[in-house]
Amino acid sequence: MLFLRRAGFGLMVLLASCLGGYSASGQDVGSSQSAGSPTAPATDSNPAPHGGFTAALSYGSNSSFFGRTQTTRYPYTAGELTYKSRFGVWGSAVGYNLLNTGSTLDETDLSLGWDGDLSKKVDASASYSRFLFAPNSPLVKSSVNNSFDGYLGWDWGYVYTRLNAAYLFGETSDGFLVLDNSRNFEFEKVFTAEDYVSIEPRISATAGTQRFAETSLVQQVQRGNGHGNSGNAGKTTTTTTTTTRFQVLNYELRVPVTYSLGKVSVQVAWRYSIPVNLLPEDASGARSYFTSSLSLNL
Repeated sequence: MLFLRRAGFGLMVLLASCLGGYSASGQDVGSSQSAGSPTAPATDSNPAPHGGFTAALSYGSNSSFFGRTQTTRYPYTAGELTYKSRFGVWGSAVGYNLLNTGSTLDETDLSLGWDGDLSKKVDASASYSRFLFAPNSPLVKSSVNNSFDGYLGWDWGYVYTRLNAAYLFGETSDGFLVLDNSRNFEFEKVFTAEDYVSIEPRISATAGTQRFAETSLVQQVQRGNGHGNSGNAGKTTTTTTTTTRFQVLNYELRVPVTYSLGKVSVQVAWRYSIPVNLLPEDASGARSYFTSSLSLNL
């Protein structure tokens, strides 16, 4: 009943939103995906080229943020609505509900940006996102409120490479670079004359600073949520040079499979994340994540 109630609320959020949801690079509630972000959108599908709305409902088995996550698993549902104009300007709103907290709406992401093709082989994007959280949120991401994101992508033919950049700011600030390499495989007329299946395996590496992780460690203990290794949580033993050093933070493999028929797309995705260069108090570890989504181009 709790799952159905929150899923229903997610649908209401989705239908009531006036904008839509491209996550920032390397982030999700919510992934280290580029969605755009090392946050990705709830779905990898985009509105039609002439412009329009895309609505999506999604589920995730856990939340992560630039390779950092909580010791407690937080599966979630999300409702998303995106509008993209034919000029490439888009806006999005995403509402997340964690399934094992008392809050009805745990996170809201509002984003505005532009993306488009610079040439036949090169595309680019730039965006700003604002993150809003419920009081006493247990998410690592809740230590961040604002993000500027951008990427430059190059289609080599046999592989697509994208370099994502993100700057987080608010109580603290961090910078990130995420390098993605992916290859899209499409299979047409799988069940009908108009449907197709796409599989796009992607390997990513994330580098950056991690003041956000240190802030979260202290913040979660103050909120009574706990975080990291129980013997060290809350002790700011990490030196400033560690949190401000620009270094590799995470490696990731992601394999999304998308089925599309007309205006409807269904996607399931598996990813495996390997965080490195953790702060002493941070108990984030290598783990698998599963997501699924249903999207509709309106």
